[in-house]
Amino acid sequence: MSDSIPRPGMFATVRNRRGVVSAVEPYDGDAGRLHLVHLEYKDDHYPPEEQLLWELEPHRTLLEPTALPNPTSTDPMPAVDFDAMLRAARWTAASPYLDPDGDGPLDRLPISSPFHGAIQTEDFQLVPLLKALRMPRVNLLIADDVGLGKTVEAGLILTELLLRRRIQRVLILTPASLRLQWRDEMWERFALSFDLIDRAETHALRRRLGIDANPWRSFSHIIASYHYLRQPDVLDQFLAACHTPENSPHLPWDLLLVDECHNLMPSPFGDDSDLCQMLRVIAPRFEHRLFLSATPHNGHTRSFTGLLEILDPVRFSQTDELKPAEKERVEQVVIRRLKREINARSNPPRFCHRNPPHALVLQLSPQEVALSVAFDSFRKAIRRLVNTSSARRRAGTFAIEILGKRLLSCPTAFAESWRRSKEGFSSELQTTEADVEAARKTVERETGDDREAQSREATAANVVGAWLKNFARDLTQEIAAIDAAIATLRLDSERGQITDLDPVADARFNALVDLIERLVRANGSWRDDERLLVFTEYKTTLDYLARRLRQRYAQNRLLTLFGGGKDGMDEADRDLVKQAFNDPAHAVRVLVATDAAAEGLNLQRTARYVLHFDCPWNPSRIEQRNGRVDRHGQGRDVTVHHFVTDQDQDLAFLAHVLRKADEIREDLG
Repeated sequence: MSDSIPRPGMFATVRNRRGVVSAVEPYDGDAGRLHLVHLEYKDDHYPPEEQLLWELEPHRTLLEPTALPNPTSTDPMPAVDFDAMLRAARWTAASPYLDPDGDGPLDRLPISSPFHGAIQTEDFQLVPLLKALRMPRVNLLIADDVGLGKTVEAGLILTELLLRRRIQRVLILTPASLRLQWRDEMWERFALSFDLIDRAETHALRRRLGIDANPWRSFSHIIASYHYLRQPDVLDQFLAACHTPENSPHLPWDLLLVDECHNLMPSPFGDDSDLCQMLRVIAPRFEHRLFLSATPHNGHTRSFTGLLEILDPVRFSQTDELKPAEKERVEQVVIRRLKREINARSNPPRFCHRNPPHALVLQLSPQEVALSVAFDSFRKAIRRLVNTSSARRRAGTFAIEILGKRLLSCPTAFAESWRRSKEGFSSELQTTEADVEAARKTVERETGDDREAQSREATAANVVGAWLKNFARDLTQEIAAIDAAIATLRLDSERGQITDLDPVADARFNALVDLIERLVRANGSWRDDERLLVFTEYKTTLDYLARRLRQRYAQNRLLTLFGGGKDGMDEADRDLVKQAFNDPAHAVRVLVATDAAAEGLNLQRTARYVLHFDCPWNPSRIEQRNGRVDRHGQGRDVTVHHFVTDQDQDLAFLAHVLRKADEIREDLG
């Protein structure tokens, strides 16, 4: 026990917790002159700070500023003392290069975070850090081109604010597939420890501390999936941990960092998604906000301004048009640089070149053309029949979309969805336009689990089929033509599970094999220095491709990656796939992935070729896919491949969309 009076800045241990004395005030009571001490604790427990009467605290201790370890002692330094000295060194290093005489330029305060990380910092990566430090309250959207190192830029800002003790409680929200990567990079690059919060961790915490334990209150540095936090019970648990004393000048949290924030953008029309609504609820609980996305603008100004409003409600409001004054404010909070711009200012160029998209010309078989023609007739008939009311038009549009997008992926994916629709068509279920609208909203709701998305799409196809019964007499010929085309391709359900069947013709798969033989193999042998990343939108297509490629090549030459969940790949499995694909010594040469691999993953170490087996309708996703190999650290020129044909107007249009997305990327400043 220490009888000396604490002074601000001293370390104290009270109630088995260590903290820093921030203020000391005299307190006169019945026991005479006492001292009211304000402590800021330096652990992960709650509350983060406390006021107490020093003389009345049992087992109180003070660590004098001069109480350094005895260098003449032969005993090893206790681990607790060593950690304390290390922290003190880090805090002291917050301003390592200030003029000791105090007459240096105070408007050029030095930065410390680059010297505390295991990184080779590029000069352009310091721009967001310097911009953030000029802000009294950090509200920043880092919208740099894919692969410029937004994670590093965010880590520099986070480390600097921690070193300057401007922040303490931090929440990082990411897609579920990137939680482990963020945790590992924060630790390996910046020595920052973060706790992952999910169902399993919450249950484990309650087993340790009791049924009422709240993980959002128990930890100060947290990484969580925004798909997890959006769940109503989890969100209520988070809000319960945000209680602050009445009239407190502090918000309950210090910094909110949202990765891939385009997934949480407000809707340009209609209701916002669950993710956006969740972000609107939690954002006001944070003092500072840092959003990251290479594609923050989806083509709708209302969505973009809505995102900026969540980031900084003082500067922005959600509008349909940006006025000149608002455009100036955008420059105050948004940082956007392209690789092309940085290369233009660097000699030699720092980033590889991305070649123009390379079109693989398809020669569709007569059977595939027949299916395309039959579906085109079906689509025209639907549009003619539903042109009586807006509700019917919306339902008809969704019916065409859920089938047409799968036809653009591969005949097998279409045949599977068509089978589901036929099941609904022959069922006794009575379905209205409202049921189709509910199915559409369910399909469009974001999920990080590809198998869950696959199940939702199958259910929606069934609902669409049941709704089409209302037009049975008028669609008899069109339905029969599609059935005949599918049977000609030998993908009819009478032959068994459709995903286990090989169609008599598949020009897309043949083009994929030709590309593998041309780029990844040479004279029948696998090349050591080349790999191919194949993207597809649907889990059904991924399963089909993986099965056929494994029939053709050795099992260890192919890996698959898709979104996880209780029935999908877990984070550990996805991390093993990423490590294997990035390992030059591993046998894998082809990775087939859904869009679960299109955000955040670093796959540039061994690969420079990308194939869009199908193209998402959202151009932002195209750019996210390309960014898996076209990013910082890529040492070779990148080539992106896609399919094109003059035998199918829809495929020709998607090829145009992909080329246009590449032009937009080059033109967008």
